[in-house]
Amino acid sequence: MIIPDKLPNLVKWLLSVLLVLIFLGTSFNNCAEKAYAQVRNLPKSGFPVLSGIANGQQNDSTNLPYQGAMHLSPGLDRPKNAAIQPYNPGEPKKDMALVRWQTKNMPLLIWISPGLKLPDCPFSLIEDTRVQTVIDMFSNPGNPFVGLEQSPGWKPEVNDQVAAGIEQWRQFQTEGLFSFAFTDDPRNAHICLFFLDSFRDSSQPGGIAIGGNTVAQIYPIEWSSTMNIKQKPVVIELSTLVNDTPEKMMGAAAHEFGHALGIKAHSPYREDIMYQDRIVDHLSEADKATIRWLYHQTPKFVM
Repeated sequence: MIIPDKLPNLVKWLLSVLLVLIFLGTSFNNCAEKAYAQVRNLPKSGFPVLSGIANGQQNDSTNLPYQGAMHLSPGLDRPKNAAIQPYNPGEPKKDMALVRWQTKNMPLLIWISPGLKLPDCPFSLIEDTRVQTVIDMFSNPGNPFVGLEQSPGWKPEVNDQVAAGIEQWRQFQTEGLFSFAFTDDPRNAHICLFFLDSFRDSSQPGGIAIGGNTVAQIYPIEWSSTMNIKQKPVVIELSTLVNDTPEKMMGAAAHEFGHALGIKAHSPYREDIMYQDRIVDHLSEADKATIRWLYHQTPKFVM
C-alpha cells in the first residue's frame, strides 16, 4: 500500500503505524494456526501397561510376566446397551484352556483360617511353592498349622466378610452348576484360605499392591478316569492391609473364589468382579454369564 505525498505528516505517520500493526497481526495469526495444527496432530494420551495385560499374555515392552494378580491396567468399558456376553475364563499359561471342578468333587469344602499367616515367601515364588507348603504342613500330626501367627490387621469379623464374598457365588448352587460348604477341618478342605498383611516383593512398576492371590494344582481331565490322584488344596491368600474395609475384603474374597472355581483369566472389563484391578465388590451379569458358560463346557484341565 502506497501512502500519497499530499497527505499531512501526522496522517502519514498514523497510516504507517496501522500498516505495521496489520502486518504483525497477520504474521501472528499464521504462526498461531500452524501451532494449533501441530497440537491437533499429536497422538492422544494413553495408559502404558507395565505389569502384564488383561488376557494374561506377556507385555513385550517390559518383559514382565503375567502374575495372575492385581495390577494397574487401563481396562475396558462395555458399550452401552450391549448384550451380556461371557469373557474368556481360560488359563493363560495353558493357551487359555478351560479349567474347572468336576461334579464328583462336590460339594467343594472351604476352610477359612482364623487369620493365619503362612510363612513369608517372595511373591514370585508363591505360585510354585504355596500348595506344597500347605501339603507339607498336613503331614504333621495334630494341628498342622501350629506355630503360625495371625496376620496383622485380622479380626474375627473379617472371616464373616470373606464368607459373604464367597456366598455371592451361592446362586449357582441352586442352578445345579456346583455346590460348596464351609468346614472346620482344613485336612478335608478343597480350598484353604489364609491371610497376610501384604505380599512381599509384589509391587511392579506401574502396579498397585496385591489384594489377593490364588494358587491351584490342575491336571488333564483324562487323568481323572485313569489315575487315582489325591487332590491338593487350592490355596487363597488375602491381604488385610489392602482389603482394609469390609467391602474390600468381601470383594477380594469373591474375586479369588472366582479363580478357585475355575475362572483363571481376568476379565478385561472394569465393571466385572473378575477384572484384574477389581474396582467393584459384587458379581456383574457378565461374571455370572461366564461361570454359567464355563460349567456347561467340558474342560481340558480339572482341579
